[in-house]
Parts: sequence; C-alpha cells; structure tokens
Amino acid sequence: MSLYKKLFVVIDPTSKKQPALLRSADIAAKSKGKVTAFSAVYKPIEEMGAAPSRKVGKQAELKAWKEKVTAMAAPYKAKGLRLSQDCAWTSDWYAAVSRAALRAEADLVIKSTFRHGKLKRLLHSTSDFTIMRHSPAPVLLVRERKSFSGKAIVAALDIESKDEGHIGLNNSVMKHAHEMADFTGLPLHVIAATSRKPDFSHLIAGEEAHPDGPEATLAHAFGVERAHFHMVRGDAKRVIPERAHFLKADMVVLGVSKRSGAKGVLVGTTAQKILDKLDCDVLAVN
Repeated sequence: MSLYKKLFVVIDPTSKKQPALLRSADIAAKSKGKVTAFSAVYKPIEEMGAAPSRKVGKQAELKAWKEKVTAMAAPYKAKGLRLSQDCAWTSDWYAAVSRAALRAEADLVIKSTFRHGKLKRLLHSTSDFTIMRHSPAPVLLVRERKSFSGKAIVAALDIESKDEGHIGLNNSVMKHAHEMADFTGLPLHVIAATSRKPDFSHLIAGEEAHPDGPEATLAHAFGVERAHFHMVRGDAKRVIPERAHFLKADMVVLGVSKRSGAKGVLVGTTAQKILDKLDCDVLAVN
C-alpha cells in the first residue's frame, strides 16, 4: 500500500508555473491518491483597488484566485486526478501551510522551490526550510524540470550518531527513499558522510554478518545493493551534494530535525546548508 494517498500541494500565487502541481499529479496517478491544492492569499486594503470595503475586496480576491487554481488544475482533472482546493486569507503563509496540511491529514506536502543566496540561507529561515521543519508530513521540494529525469534516488544518512532520534530518523528516511524508488523505478543509493574512523557498530548489532564485511552488512540492513552503498569520508555538506551530482540523482531524501529558538533560526542544520547545493528534488523527512 502506498505511503502517499493524501497529497497536499502548495500553489504559489506569485508564479505562473507550478512544478509542484505537476509532480503531485504524477505521484497521485501512481499511488491512486487524491490532492489538496492549497493557497495562501493576502492583499492590504490599499492594494484592493476600488473595493468598497475590506470584506468585499477579500471575497473578490479569493474568488478570483480560486478560479485561477481551477483553471490550473483542469488539465489534470480531465485525466482523472482527484483534486480539491483549500484557500486561506493570511500573510503568514508558512504557518498556514502546516495547519492546512494537518487538517487535510496529508501524507506528503509538495512545494515548488528555487535557489536562495548563501547569506539568506544562513541568516534567515527561508520558506522552504521553515515548512520542512514544521510540517506534519514529509515535504517534497520540486525543482522546475522534467519529472523523474535523473538516474537514481539517493538517501542521505547519518550512520555515526548513536542517539535514538537519529537512528529513528534514518529509518524514516529509508522508508520514504524505498517508496520513491518504487514509484520512479530508479535504483536506490545511500550516501553516508563519515569521519576518519567511522563507527557504525551500533547499526549492525544483531545483524547476520555478511561475508563481504561490515559495510556489506550495513547495506543489507538498509535494503540496498552493496555497490549502491557509498560511505565517503568528509563533511556531509560537501559529500552529499557532490555524490548526488555524480550519481545524477533525481531526488535526495534526507532527515530534518525539528528545531526552534535562536539556534535553530541562526545556525541552521546540515540539511539547510546543503539544500541550495542540490539541483534535484529534495524529500525532507522530519
């Protein structure tokens, strides 16, 4: 049974192109799922033209936007896509996405994405990472390109952390990476950035030893071929984008820790720092 029966796609009111909507239709066709198309719309009263009141202006803006989304969705619905709309009037659209995805009981949140400058990434919570951290479901960030155009699905793991949170996050990453590999028919690879003398004994404890050694045992434990298990010495911020590019990854699946407060906003995480270095789709599991 598919993990993705209830898809939640974020429609960008500022763009004519909606790569996330296209990708949601692709996934829904394979999962036999349904899509909620969500929009957050807002205009100050002074930008509403000749509206006699804020209430009338708001109703007119919402009606016009819903008609636009209906037109966007029409070609997909004609092909059998089950799609409904949810539209919120709010300027705080980051928080609105998480609340609406929760209401929709979303299995997967899908959002179009674009590159951000390094300084903005480091000093501010961008919309992508804010949603990734707080979403009630995994978030698929979609680049504007041909659907499923790469050569591999790549899971990025932290195999040296021994705390239960990281181990559980690794397992969730692998669950979703296997699902995406099944969807696309692409081979699944694992990338793990390691220290000089990596210790992953905690992950293979209790596993039957593979005759080709501990790395082969670990690959088997995660359900991938030994040749598709890449342990690379170095910093994850460099290793993951470089190896994903080398493998011509269609999608990188990675874990995102939920963080809050000044440290979460100003320092960022490994996932946040590598996001703009990737040219492929990113599936963030929290």
